[in-house]
Amino acid sequence: MSENIPEILVAEGPLKGGRYSVSAAGLRLGRSSTCEISIPDPALSRNHCLFEVRDGALWITDLASANGTFVNDEPLGADSKTLAPGDRVTAGDTVLALVEPGADIPPETPAAPKIDLGFRKQDESGGGKAAPMRLILWAVAALSLVGATALIVSSGETDAEVAPQAVPDAEPTLQGFTFEKVEATADGIYRYSLSYSAGGELAVEIDDVPKENRHVRKTATLSAEAQENLAKIFASDELYRLDREYTGVPLKPNTLKSFSLHVLRDSRVFDVTIENSQEPSAFREARERLETFSKNELGIWAIQFSAEKLVEMSAEARRSADAKWEERDVQHGNLAAALAAYDEAVFYLETVNPKPADYGDLVNRRRQAAAELDKRYRDQRFLADRAINLQDWATAQRELRILCELVPSAKDPRHAEASAKLLDVESRMKK
Repeated sequence: MSENIPEILVAEGPLKGGRYSVSAAGLRLGRSSTCEISIPDPALSRNHCLFEVRDGALWITDLASANGTFVNDEPLGADSKTLAPGDRVTAGDTVLALVEPGADIPPETPAAPKIDLGFRKQDESGGGKAAPMRLILWAVAALSLVGATALIVSSGETDAEVAPQAVPDAEPTLQGFTFEKVEATADGIYRYSLSYSAGGELAVEIDDVPKENRHVRKTATLSAEAQENLAKIFASDELYRLDREYTGVPLKPNTLKSFSLHVLRDSRVFDVTIENSQEPSAFREARERLETFSKNELGIWAIQFSAEKLVEMSAEARRSADAKWEERDVQHGNLAAALAAYDEAVFYLETVNPKPADYGDLVNRRRQAAAELDKRYRDQRFLADRAINLQDWATAQRELRILCELVPSAKDPRHAEASAKLLDVESRMKK
């Protein structure tokens, strides 16, 4: 590292007094806990801006942040800029002073510029009053701080990570991504966040407040096949030719509809943000495929329905379950059918809050059905194994068929075990 590279001192903001040196790997500032300068400021994006050393000089790049980065009170925009001692960088409520290595902040520190984002209106007395949309955006930021899962960017050479939007090489490796969709009005917020890491973990977070008061958190480790299918979603060259930002005017006052996508492939970062603007076709296609993929892999397709509809679907599934439960002695498969229907009824209510008054009784019914099925299976298995040990193949065949009817699902390992024994018994009967 060159001795001429300026150091970064926090002149104003939550981390005031902090001092940072920029290493060869670079230094990111943002709201994410993975940033080297992590600041819980709602005005910051998760990955807001990047400091890096290029050819012996310190450069800054805005990472498609929502509120922008300012150098000496001038918006940085999409282009990178070199920094020198005396320069000042503003991001949200934080002001950074660039100084010579080991030096202090110059004595007269000008106040941080007040940036009007158009979210305030004057009351009759001239005082400021927050507009509804500002409250919405603060709530969105709060949800992101509480629940968002940040994409952990690898610590390789940073100048590869901040390369301009470019089509990756043939058959690149998908190392991770984060995707977030926010739909907000003055009455509520719907937030959908999806993230994937190179370890194969897919995580989703959904907040629908206060309308449905639903909060969903689910993770799953993807199989090798699922990871390959996921990578195909990001294979379109058109996706990587999109601009970093698309901004429009909301169709209705005090509304927000935004999408953000951050993809890491072959150590290259691709970012695109869409706010109150029509989605480019390549982005829309990838988003729809991604949402469908996550619903299938994480079992969250039910979120597309309202809480009222989910309660209705649960009640219908329970009626079917109760009917099968009452007829559990009529056919061997009825008990398993009752349990499957109870499972379905409980599943529909997973994201519904508050739960219906009979939810506790429903869970108890499901538990009772599961215990009864387990008991009948063990008793029937004993009869089948006894017949096998006695080499009474006809009886063993009959008992094993009943066993397969008790647990009819081919995905149930108990069914697989009974089926294997039945095949063995029937082969012996043919000899």
